[in-house]
Amino acid sequence: MDGPRHVFLSAGVVMARYGWGKTKGYQNLKDRTLTPPPVMTHPDRWRLDQLLAWEEKRIASAEAALEALLAPGREEVGLADLLPKPKRRRRAG
Repeated sequence: MDGPRHVFLSAGVVMARYGWGKTKGYQNLKDRTLTPPPVMTHPDRWRLDQLLAWEEKRIASAEAALEALLAPGREEVGLADLLPKPKRRRRAG
């Protein structure tokens, strides 16, 4: 009965798990498009198994994006191509 389904985490523990500061952590926890909703409210508690599933989806999404970026047949992409373009160009001279 000690599996992840029966482990409930407080907001502070969830923020510590992901290395979020207090302000950013509470913003992230309230954004339902980003994190799963709490299973209990007053006080808010998140189930560990739901957070683990959410982590797996995010990792899979990041890996798929990386694979697409590095796919064979794709043009060679350098670091400079991934950075934002400068707003102004300096004049030579």
